[in-house]
Amino acid sequence: MTQIVAIVARQGSLQRELPNPDQDLLPGVRWGALDEFPTPAYWTRLALTHRLDVPAPTPSGRTLAEEVGASLLGGPGIPVALGEAAFDRVRERGAFVQPGMCEATLTGWLSEPLLVNGKTLSFRFAEQKARHLAAVMPALLSAPDFAAGYEVRNWLMALPGVGPKTASSIVRAWSAAEDVALLDAHVLRVGQVIGLFSRKLTVERHYLEVESRLLKLCAAMDLRPSELEAVIAREMAASPETVRFLADHLKATEIVAKPATRRMREPEQIALVFTA
Repeated sequence: MTQIVAIVARQGSLQRELPNPDQDLLPGVRWGALDEFPTPAYWTRLALTHRLDVPAPTPSGRTLAEEVGASLLGGPGIPVALGEAAFDRVRERGAFVQPGMCEATLTGWLSEPLLVNGKTLSFRFAEQKARHLAAVMPALLSAPDFAAGYEVRNWLMALPGVGPKTASSIVRAWSAAEDVALLDAHVLRVGQVIGLFSRKLTVERHYLEVESRLLKLCAAMDLRPSELEAVIAREMAASPETVRFLADHLKATEIVAKPATRRMREPEQIALVFTA
């Protein structure tokens, strides 16, 4: 027996036929029912709704050097507005077009007070960020041409201070590439519960291996990775209790024969059932 996803909204309508809930999507990963959390069928329904509501990602319009610069000037501990103000300053002064930009010059620019939302603020990571920018700019200003997003990502990973997650985020923003994935703990946990990822894998140590499996899942579901990432992020943000439950479940169990299943929850109501 197949399953039908039918969505009608002001923005349009979508319909898709999915296989029987017990049919495997990938080896060890069953489709599940449309209202079973967190099965592929469940995410497919949400992702198709998301597709009607949110347009596909588009390139940022920045150069690759600018996109890397914007990423390096942000990050943990730096408010978004402050990072953007720092980026605007160094871009206006030619940091992303002048070869041989020295660390001392960049440090001086970033050490000057920044006007952010009417307030004068200091960029307290000036020396560290200037050092990172000075280290990567020569390579970025002479970057080769690339045929695919993952090629750009792999090239960026060779630059100092750029790991796979940062590189993937840069590529997605710069080119809207869908051949890379943006992984986090939520994606990992969902994948582990449905049997997509081994419990031994981590985003920090096995990024490319986890990404490869996720991209295969998205292809089998006929979804863009950005769509699946978005609905997982939205669902987890809406239900911190579900996040904790999945984390606790993964800690408490070593083997799950079948995915965790949960009927669609009402607001503030969560009922997760794990079947053997």
